[in-house]
Amino acid sequence: MILGYITVKNKKQAKEIAKLLLAQDLIYSASISTKKVFGKNLNTGEIGYEKQTIVEGKTKALLFSTINQILRVNYPENMPMLYAVPIIYMDAEQTQTLRDQTAKV
Repeated sequence: MILGYITVKNKKQAKEIAKLLLAQDLIYSASISTKKVFGKNLNTGEIGYEKQTIVEGKTKALLFSTINQILRVNYPENMPMLYAVPIIYMDAEQTQTLRDQTAKV
């Protein structure tokens, strides 16, 4: 099991992606949040921030590459950043629910 993170520029795209992945059973659930992400400008050395919208979704690790492919096809010009972190421990009943409600691999 993984927690997938998809970083986009706006909430509209985030909602589209969440609906797309949920409709195809590629994620079990989705949450959308907006955060300030700080970074350092390599040219000026100044530290600044930008707002990013993040779609968080629980899914099976084996569905990661399928999700990546779908995002590449649907957003070839504005490909979101996609990464995942493993879910190490999860209640057995919740794990089974996630397995049952996502695409079979």
